[in-house]
Amino acid sequence: MPVARVGRSIFYGWAVVAAAFVSHLLSYGVLTVAFGVLFPFMADALGLGRGLLASAGVVTRLTSAAIAPALGPLVDRYGPRRFMLLGILSLAAGSITLALAHATWQVFLGYGVVMAIASVTLGELTGDATVARWFVRRRGRALAFATMGLSTAGIVVPLPLAWIITRHGWRQAWMALGVTSLVLGLAAAAAMRARPEDHGLAPDGDPPPRAPRAGAPITVVAERSLSARQAARTPAFWLLVLSTNLAGLALFGINLHLFSYVTDKGLGVGMAAGLVTYLYVLHTAAKPLWGMIAERIHVRYCIAACYAGGALGVAVLVVSASATALLTFATIYGLTRGAQSFVTSLAWANYFGREAQGAIRGLASPFRFLAAAAGPVVGGLLYDATGSYTIAFVVFAATFALGAATALAARPPRPE
Repeated sequence: MPVARVGRSIFYGWAVVAAAFVSHLLSYGVLTVAFGVLFPFMADALGLGRGLLASAGVVTRLTSAAIAPALGPLVDRYGPRRFMLLGILSLAAGSITLALAHATWQVFLGYGVVMAIASVTLGELTGDATVARWFVRRRGRALAFATMGLSTAGIVVPLPLAWIITRHGWRQAWMALGVTSLVLGLAAAAAMRARPEDHGLAPDGDPPPRAPRAGAPITVVAERSLSARQAARTPAFWLLVLSTNLAGLALFGINLHLFSYVTDKGLGVGMAAGLVTYLYVLHTAAKPLWGMIAERIHVRYCIAACYAGGALGVAVLVVSASATALLTFATIYGLTRGAQSFVTSLAWANYFGREAQGAIRGLASPFRFLAAAAGPVVGGLLYDATGSYTIAFVVFAATFALGAATALAARPPRPE
């Protein structure tokens, strides 16, 4: 299907950004935000221990880690749309499976296996990788807007979901999530296109060069690209992997345990919910600003600043639980956490070029999923061992700081 511009003057790449936004919104909104809201209701209704139910998330990430390296090169070869469709179908099927679940194995099948496909094929592997092909000069702001879907999910999902649970029950909430995923996801997938050159366009909406003959594809020389094998031979690749996953361990640990940490410190449930909402609002508001900053300052400095902000914010939280400290933590962490998801995504494209983004991200993804699985477990084990979250959050602050230092060392590969 040919594409040109959205309207008369809007570059079609922004439609791709919108599709990636929806991809992030659905993936994070269902897999993380909705599961967190539905978690206690499912545990009580099914008679499952919360530890056992939480381990379904570990299965999801381990399954995702296993399949991501194989799917990445296929996205490069066949384009993002069919894999985005696969992700939407798996998200809807997993939601419906959970709506109908009456046994532990059904929960693990729906969330741990079926939805694992969505966790890989929605978001970064199809959305961010494709946005990176459509933009070069404006890549920072494009990825910032695309990844706003993550934080937007934290704002728009909880209240409607809570209303459905209260009025109709948790099973109907999962069913509603499945239907919503299908409707929004299919529309987003229909807008997805692999490369601007395939449609006679150039990245960023720049005027395309003349094709050598009628009907010939346009070639745009914009930046050096490495294959996944070439990228894996560079120190930069492994330093980025190490940096992002040191921070990722902290990030995913805090995602799960923050609410419990602040309520254990005496904050009321309503105030704790308000604190989390404030974080998500700052996440969303900060992304466009960081997008423009990342187009002017080297991305590794942006990564280091975001991770250092995470370390500082968590350190404030560890030192004091006063109202001032909580607000300071939420402000620092919110403004820097909002950029973490896209500046790391930006680095893969800026360091290694446009052509093998699926394969490169697929190669790096298993480490991300393992860090995502490890963070909550580390926090839980340290809580069980010590009776409080203090040591766990000290560890999270330290891994954020180590991630910042490692990012500074991740210099781009030298041209051969």
